[in-house]
Amino acid sequence: MNYFISRDGQEYGPYSLGDLQRYVASGQILLTDLARSEGMAEPMPVSQIIGTIPVPIQAPQGFVAPAMPDYPDPPNLHWGLVLLFAILSYGLFSAVWNLVLSAWMKKVKPQSAAIYFYIAATGVLVIVFFTSFALSLNHTKDAYSGVLNLVYGILSLIGRFSLRSSLEDHYNSDEPMGLSLSGVMTFFFGTTYIQYHLNDIVRRKNQARMGLY
Repeated sequence: MNYFISRDGQEYGPYSLGDLQRYVASGQILLTDLARSEGMAEPMPVSQIIGTIPVPIQAPQGFVAPAMPDYPDPPNLHWGLVLLFAILSYGLFSAVWNLVLSAWMKKVKPQSAAIYFYIAATGVLVIVFFTSFALSLNHTKDAYSGVLNLVYGILSLIGRFSLRSSLEDHYNSDEPMGLSLSGVMTFFFGTTYIQYHLNDIVRRKNQARMGLY
């Protein structure tokens, strides 16, 4: 029976069971990649087809394995530390970490627009900080900080949901890992919630590389 591998919107193959085992052993196909064959109602992960024990058989000469994109892993700071640093810094760490996550997302998926909203939000936050500092030195009442903080919150929220959309798109197509992020949890827990799922993705990818997933 022959199988086809789906990656980045394209199908590669056909490959025999022995071919799949060789490419998993060499790291060119992940156990989390989806595969299908004639007679299968839906694609399933390669791990369910070949098991977790690769067979190191040398590929025939002149045969070229499919070129699978190698995407960088997400930033893997533990979500608990992200939450702790955010609390200790009164939210400033979250603003910085949002930029880190969105910059990584831009490399993985160039169409992602999250980084632009986070840059704009950070710019507003900087204005709030320096304006409040200058006014406090002059003992002047700040009439605009409330409006600026509202703008910062709105831009951050738009960036957060833009990042969520890019993550779900990428990890359900380019790297099919079945990622689904709750809108409610994204709204209320934001960066910490997203980082929790990114930690899980890194864990699963590491397990796949070691043949444990």
